[in-house]
Amino acid sequence: MAMHHNEKIWIAMKDNDKRVALIRLRDTIYSGVRPTLRECGFSVENVEELVKEGLILPSGKMSGGESDRYVIEEILPAGHAFISQHRTFHDERNLPSGPA
Repeated sequence: MAMHHNEKIWIAMKDNDKRVALIRLRDTIYSGVRPTLRECGFSVENVEELVKEGLILPSGKMSGGESDRYVIEEILPAGHAFISQHRTFHDERNLPSGPA
């Protein structure tokens, strides 16, 4: 299968990338801004992945050429839980093993 130089290869987001994206979105939304897909700085594919997993709610139906039109309305409860679960797991892994 030949690929052209302008074709994008989509790779699923890693959990840490999702956590970082959700935290950025949370901070933006809490500041009173409803960011467009372009303002988020995420690809349409990454936003679609977060939507499919039930982590965020966009307004309307997204399509590739309309990244300035659709906004992220909110992070859903599953998205907030994802942030909390992964932060706890990450923090526990970085704790010292015992008293120094």
